[in-house]
Amino acid sequence: GFEMYCKLLDEAIAELRGRFHEYDGDDDGRIVFAEFCELLAELDEDLSKEECQLAFQGADHDDDGVIGFDEFAAWWIGS
Repeated sequence: GFEMYCKLLDEAIAELRGRFHEYDGDDDGRIVFAEFCELLAELDEDLSKEECQLAFQGADHDDDGVIGFDEFAAWWIGS
């Protein structure tokens, strides 16, 4: 029922937070461009710097130059 749904949702969010922290190299709660490019490389994405920049800009919804957890979660789920 609903409790099981909430438990699964909590587990999914916890897994996403874990992935986010893996790529947040300096653990400041934000993923910067270099960290994002490392993430893409680990995912076997053979992208040029320009392609990486386009992907980063697509994930950086508020255009502040960093990717926060909410942006990361939306990008991860949508990719």
